[in-house]
Amino acid sequence: MKKLSESSFEERLELFFEWAVTAWLLLKDEAGLIAALAAAKTFNRTDRQIIITVLDNLHSEWSQQDSENLFSETIKSLSDLKDIIMAKDWTVEDGVAERERLKMVNPEYAEALANGDPEVFSRKYPNHFIIPLE
Repeated sequence: MKKLSESSFEERLELFFEWAVTAWLLLKDEAGLIAALAAAKTFNRTDRQIIITVLDNLHSEWSQQDSENLFSETIKSLSDLKDIIMAKDWTVEDGVAERERLKMVNPEYAEALANGDPEVFSRKYPNHFIIPLE
């Protein structure tokens, strides 16, 4: 894995999305959901498939680790989020509106999204998110 500082904006945005989803579902950070939606709506239709792949990977990983079905609601929420993201071909205006909503709910996340800074989650939750160093 390459250093975060060497990653493209799109790669950092992908990680921002993944960590926003994780913060929402595992740490109960409701602003994480809005951050995830804002990030997803930032991608164009073609690149949005990257976000779907992230959700599919999280779903698979968490399902494999959940042999006792303790996280069935959390895993279902991943599927629900995927359905929302795939529900329509989001416009630029939709993305702007979602980022404005995020700015009202959590200005720090909104600024981090604009800057492609997934480290906002590792600063807020240092025990849960590890920044790739190499």
